[in-house]
Amino acid sequence: MTNKIKSALEIALEKANKINKLSPEEREKIRDHEKIKSLLAQFYKGRLTSNGLWKKLKGISHSSLKDAQIMLLNSLSFKNSSHDFNLRKDGILAIETLKKKQNISLIESLLNDINLLQKEYTKIMKNMANNLKAEIEKNPQSRIKTIKQGEKIIVIHLSVEEALNENPQWKNFLTKHDKEYNQKFVKIREKLKEEII
Repeated sequence: MTNKIKSALEIALEKANKINKLSPEEREKIRDHEKIKSLLAQFYKGRLTSNGLWKKLKGISHSSLKDAQIMLLNSLSFKNSSHDFNLRKDGILAIETLKKKQNISLIESLLNDINLLQKEYTKIMKNMANNLKAEIEKNPQSRIKTIKQGEKIIVIHLSVEEALNENPQWKNFLTKHDKEYNQKFVKIREKLKEEII
């Protein structure tokens, strides 16, 4: 037990020594980074609005503002709910207004492109699902699944939804569709990172 405490203490002392060797600018950057991580954690949990985030980050260095935006961007995924997406979008744009040199319209436009891409993805997916469900409903045979258990063959009647999830055409479509739209999303997100200056 003492060894563990001692090694933890040694680690803490090593960190303190490293911090003491850092320049005041480097120390400030580390403090800002920790502050941003803490604020974003509150922001994601809904304990801080985009306006509250804006107020807390006011006066922070330009490079730290950029870091905060990149953290928000990195937390964006293609399958974010519209609430999570809008939360991150509002945060990114709120931080952008704190900068001396702003790129608000282009950043907002690229974020809107992601939103449109998500809507297009969902629309195409729903249309394909509905078309395949209609085919499955017309063909009762496609809702029958047989499983061999030892000498017995068990026949299972699937719901339309279950049959859709078993459908090879649907599985293939989902794989291709996800890959294509994820690539488009990553491209826009990378462009956004370039525009956050």
